[in-house]
Amino acid sequence: MRSVLARQDARRAIVVLSLLAGVFALRAIVGDPAIGVGFLYVVPTLLAALWFGRLAGLAVGAVGAGLFLIGALFQPQDNLVSATLLRLVVFCSVGYAFAFLSRRTRILSGRLNVQQRELEELRALRSALVPPEVPDRPAVELATCFVPAQERVAGDFFVINEGPEDATVVVVGDVVGKGVEAARLAAFVRATLAAYASYNDDPCQLLELANAALVERIGTSENFVTAACIVYRPADGSVSWALAGHPPPMLLDEGKRLNGISPGLPLGLADRVECSRGERRLDAGDGVLLFTDGLAEARRPFADIVAAGRARERPLPELFGDARIAAVLVEHHGEGPREVLRALRTAAERFTAGDGLADDLCMVAVRARQNGP
Repeated sequence: MRSVLARQDARRAIVVLSLLAGVFALRAIVGDPAIGVGFLYVVPTLLAALWFGRLAGLAVGAVGAGLFLIGALFQPQDNLVSATLLRLVVFCSVGYAFAFLSRRTRILSGRLNVQQRELEELRALRSALVPPEVPDRPAVELATCFVPAQERVAGDFFVINEGPEDATVVVVGDVVGKGVEAARLAAFVRATLAAYASYNDDPCQLLELANAALVERIGTSENFVTAACIVYRPADGSVSWALAGHPPPMLLDEGKRLNGISPGLPLGLADRVECSRGERRLDAGDGVLLFTDGLAEARRPFADIVAAGRARERPLPELFGDARIAAVLVEHHGEGPREVLRALRTAAERFTAGDGLADDLCMVAVRARQNGP
């Protein structure tokens, strides 16, 4: 590789030197200073700056000015010194400016290539985090909603997997942070949970296993993941849940949180999640809503708060909050999961008055089928 580059540089140097000699010879042949052939020395100066950088451009510009002076000695003209100095300044300035612009262009082009690669990776990660199709489960109705944040790429994700004995495992999670690193972390945690869910139907154990894998990968750090996991077992109609620093799910028709257990620690924050497991019966037609903070923390624009006369000297943001989520769930009592999620999304977007969501919105609705498994 080095020999190829060396040969390329040698060929380019020959081109620059040949152009210098060619312009010198052409000027000698023309012989009339009024024609201004000497300014053609700009061409090898530009090429040297483009191929070899600013110093080479300056050097070739100086050589061009020197050759102009040598040629002028044989073609007497007025103000020879001034003309030579003028060309020296012009050649060197052009070479330096061209080299600077060329280097700047290469830097910007490199940054653009890096950004394009990051965007391509983000698209791939987004596809991995949000499967295009919701798996069909015989015992439950499922619906998902994922709305990317308007500002930056976040790390929200969900998992829907078949567990042992026809159980349905559902997880939603949120990585603390934004951008490519958050998306990579989310993709890793999601893949880990999906792999373990096929063999384990204990939500607390699933979160502990995912935490162990994450800690082994990155160690305990500030890059952590919150998650909520539920497992529905059609054999006995039970649903169990566990949390890793994530808000509890809500009952689909009542709008009440599934409380009563330890919130646990986020994944990746410590060696153990220290979560606990809750369990209750989920009768036919009952359901559960899991979501990330993009729903509860959707914000009303400050202009609307001012217009409503609720602004203070240091106004606090008005959030969509649990009460509004519960109100939507109660209003759409008994409707299918897809219709409920559509209503929640519409309500959240209306609340933000078209300003867009500051965080990803990720929701999964699960409802036990009326006709059982």
